Amino acid sequence: MTHCKSITKTLQTTLNTRRGVSHSCATGFTLLEIIVAMTLTMMIIGIATVSISGVRAEDKLRRAAAMIETTARQNMLQALNSQQTVRMELSAGAFGATDEFSGMLQVRRYGETAFRKPRRGEAWEFTPSGICEPIEVRISGPAGQIEIGFDPLTGCAKRKSIQVNG
Repeated sequence: MTHCKSITKTLQTTLNTRRGVSHSCATGFTLLEIIVAMTLTMMIIGIATVSISGVRAEDKLRRAAAMIETTARQNMLQALNSQQTVRMELSAGAFGATDEFSGMLQVRRYGETAFRKPRRGEAWEFTPSGICEPIEVRISGPAGQIEIGFDPLTGCAKRKSIQVNG
């Protein structure tokens, strides 16, 4: 029996030693694993930030185009209701653009071959008969450019071309 007790004690000592060895191993993450995880996280955050800023720039460009379309329709209705010619200055400020949109406005009138910056004092006329001058407008910004052609009979956008960068 003493022999059994000594074998049992030896076995328990061996098991405890092995357990102790297994418990003494580090069970956390290594420094390398933490660095790799942080690097991947920062890359994902960086890509998301760039994507979001591109979407916001494109949204500003689309809002500026929508503002031009809305202003044209409002001027057409005002000319019809008041039975007077409405002249709208062709500049970024005339369309309600703010400093938020720092794009460039260009126009092309009927018969012109290329877009150009509006001349000082240049206006777009809407007549009481419901006709406006045919005109095309290009808005350029960091996100791309939008070209809008306006129908002379309705003053509404009849053709749009959108080119987005990236």
